[in-house]
Amino acid sequence: MKLDTIRSHSRSSLTLLSMLAAAAIACGCARRSPSTDDGNLYAHGRIHVDSSTSDRWNAAEKDVTEAGEALHPIRVPDSSSTIPIADISPASLQALKASARHGAGDKRLLSVLDTTRGRRIVQSSGIVAEITLVKGSEYKSEKDFKDGWLPLAIVVLPPRAPGDPVVYPKLKLHGDTSWVFVRERKDANWAGAVVRVVGGKVEQDAVNVTASSDSLEPVLGARFAWEENDESIWGTCGGKCCKIVGGQ
Repeated sequence: MKLDTIRSHSRSSLTLLSMLAAAAIACGCARRSPSTDDGNLYAHGRIHVDSSTSDRWNAAEKDVTEAGEALHPIRVPDSSSTIPIADISPASLQALKASARHGAGDKRLLSVLDTTRGRRIVQSSGIVAEITLVKGSEYKSEKDFKDGWLPLAIVVLPPRAPGDPVVYPKLKLHGDTSWVFVRERKDANWAGAVVRVVGGKVEQDAVNVTASSDSLEPVLGARFAWEENDESIWGTCGGKCCKIVGGQ
């Protein structure tokens, strides 16, 4: 085979691999990793590190595991689409910690879709938003999400003045800090809510949720992802990819 032909094939292969990698990042999922003997999400035995690094990693995983054990589902009737506000206090929301795991969050300038001029124009919303996986939620199983509502992510936006409209309407984001909760019903459909604290009281907005059902598992984090009609939210939920696609 000629050298130019070999180079051409190599460039084609690299291009294909780049496209596949970009697609995986865009959908917020990665291929399922090999299972480990102890059932944990991570197995450090596959690489050689010094004892201090190993101890630090193990301590961090123990800390995340304990945070997950402290997250208890808020139980509701299967037909319910909202969280019982009486079961959530501002203090319990503010006690939720953001995951410090590398890649567990995303910060970006959100975009919006403008159709007022007779064509679809993607433009900046002027809003810089940050989203992070709730610490410990990556250790919750799908069964836990079937048992009730669990916190998935923390979203932080710039504050807004009282009386201002919703900052980012599609995702029901009102500014400051919001918490995303999700649950799975018996019919395998998912429900979501964006929760916030207003004047010392907890408020919520229902949002639509879809979850992956293929052989892929989510990246252990939460992030924004562009859809055809503005941003969506992706997050890991009991071994699936949960996508918040808009308010109800």
